[in-house]
Amino acid sequence: MDKRKKVCFVSDNNTCRSIIAEVSLRHLARQYFEVQSFGLKADRVHYLVASVLQSRDMNPNYSFSKVFEVVENQKFDIIVLMHPSLKDKLPKIDYDHELLVWDFEAIALSEDDEDRHRKALESLCDAIMKQIKTFVEKYK
Repeated sequence: MDKRKKVCFVSDNNTCRSIIAEVSLRHLARQYFEVQSFGLKADRVHYLVASVLQSRDMNPNYSFSKVFEVVENQKFDIIVLMHPSLKDKLPKIDYDHELLVWDFEAIALSEDDEDRHRKALESLCDAIMKQIKTFVEKYK
């Protein structure tokens, strides 16, 4: 029987912050956690997010943008909101779980300045990875 804790990361569109967190946690501690993510809306994962994760030897290929309805039949032990503004927007979850609120601002990614966006994503990945390492030490 799988004793891994079930974790879900939540963001607005499930295209950047929550995907980075999902892939990072899976990469660092798959043996301790089963991990998913969803957004209040869904869109495609931005190609720069996938590129930055791949450059860090993390595989984003099994993570895709989805909404709550895709994962609502799963029960998570821990739900992590990627920003405090999501607290009032989270769908009703009718089972016991621990709710964590992190504070990562969304990055508006566009096609106009790829170098600037890549640097912003690198910085965001560093910050999320630091938070993930602390999370793993506490919850494994």
